[in-house]
Amino acid sequence: MKKLLLLLLISFTATAVTAQSTKTELYDLIKKLLYDSTGYENVGDWAVGQPKKFPVKWKEDRIIMSEDTSINFYRMGTADISIKGKTFMQAGQPVKWNVMLKGPRMGYSSFSIISSPANEMPVKYTIDSLLGKKTFTARLLKSCDEKTLTGYYYYELKLPKKDIAFIKLSWISINGNTAIRIDCYDNWSKYAVKLDCHK
Repeated sequence: MKKLLLLLLISFTATAVTAQSTKTELYDLIKKLLYDSTGYENVGDWAVGQPKKFPVKWKEDRIIMSEDTSINFYRMGTADISIKGKTFMQAGQPVKWNVMLKGPRMGYSSFSIISSPANEMPVKYTIDSLLGKKTFTARLLKSCDEKTLTGYYYYELKLPKKDIAFIKLSWISINGNTAIRIDCYDNWSKYAVKLDCHK
């Protein structure tokens, strides 16, 4: 009986560890999606036919043409994300995170990571509160944070061995539930960033 209990305990522990290991730290996902620094203008690999390249569960194993010319082509999926080791919950369920890659057919040039609303999610996330003590440098270019309801911070971001990126962290908070959106652009695609500030 003791052996059976021990065996069950070990199998449950192994299952729990396996389940926990599928979580992806936000910093790690952003780092994987940014392209390696080569000294040349670059685009990201769509990873079609490569399901293990990114920790994202893609809706389709192909890129889709968009009618929006600022998007061109895109790929959508979901990811299981934690922020500095914390998983956010809403009504007993983990917060859903949508991932969208956007760009020309030859490769993506920007991406978005968007959470579903949650009452645990704090408003006015800065780059430091999202990425913590991981290695990066960031310079705030513009902010719109006078209101709690909605706003953003827009940064120039550099991660080790990655090209410079431009990242907009925005939030919307309604009835105590907050959703955050992370939009990341390369030097070419940053023309599409929307920096209106509704005072």
